[in-house]
Amino acid sequence: MTGPAPIPVPIDAVELVLTVLRPLLAARPEPVLKGLKIGTETGHGREGGPPSLPWLRLTEESHTWRWPAVQRVVLRLTCWHRTDHDAKAAVGLALAVLCSLRGVRGVLDVEPIVGPIAAPDPHTRKPLATATAAVRIRTPARP
Repeated sequence: MTGPAPIPVPIDAVELVLTVLRPLLAARPEPVLKGLKIGTETGHGREGGPPSLPWLRLTEESHTWRWPAVQRVVLRLTCWHRTDHDAKAAVGLALAVLCSLRGVRGVLDVEPIVGPIAAPDPHTRKPLATATAAVRIRTPARP
């Protein structure tokens, strides 16, 4: 006797965006993106800044779910860099690439909300810039 069919578990929206965005940004020719690392966290501890520069962090600001498996995630892109200008340029390019993903791996659409805005990190004083975008994804299930 066999048990019930396994329930498909959808891929996390942030994970999906990371797997698509990393190679696209790595392939870009702009010098401001050279060596850019992309992740979902920064350093740990009281002054947990980025582990290296330049660093782009994606975080989830809000998340909604509509059946069948359509997720809407507001993503914040935060980039630490060597200068304010480089941080703003890098996060602007990342936002532009993110907004061009329609039709890629289930991305239905991406709408920029805010940014890029540059300001020093209040904890580390390193230059950073931030932007936000709403991403709608028809989420594929994990294999």
